[in-house]
Amino acid sequence: MMKTETDRKVLHVLSGVIPFGVYFMPEWFGFTSRQMTLLALGGFSIPFICLDVGRRWIPFFQKTFKWLAGHSMRESEEMGFQLTGATWQFISFWLVLWYFKPDYAVPACLLLSISDAAAALIGKRWGKIRWIYNHTLMGTGAFILTGVLIFIIGYPHLVLWKVFAVVVLTSICEALLHRVNDNFSIPLISAILLALFQA
Repeated sequence: MMKTETDRKVLHVLSGVIPFGVYFMPEWFGFTSRQMTLLALGGFSIPFICLDVGRRWIPFFQKTFKWLAGHSMRESEEMGFQLTGATWQFISFWLVLWYFKPDYAVPACLLLSISDAAAALIGKRWGKIRWIYNHTLMGTGAFILTGVLIFIIGYPHLVLWKVFAVVVLTSICEALLHRVNDNFSIPLISAILLALFQA
């Protein structure tokens, strides 16, 4: 695997600390932990997204963004000026943490941070059999296993068969929606399914 891809997955996993702010962020100036997390995430994300969008037309933005995130950008993002995975992740995290209750929002974000990273790393290393597009059985299996473990360890009060169904359906929907950036689709799909199943 290219160093860039490894860097991306490391950042993926590290991003898993962000949603925990809804539980642990200090409550300052009358704001709840959830509101403080949304403010902090928005405060960082908005300039980042503006740089990502603006780099298409403003050379200074392009140089600044390349210095900030160039080490983990794919060629299509750098040369084709596609929005980076980080931008899609910031948007999806903010929407999910804003709209859904923490016991749905946080694990939905962790499915992207941990399970998607595990799927990519294991799928690229050991995946031989592809079942749809560029998804391998090994990668999808890693996604489902780590996803279920996230709920068993962190959210044992949720109904096991429901969270198992959510994780499996999320992996299937993400694969079918292959034209949509998975950094955007995974948190939203899983949070919506958790709410629909009332897990």
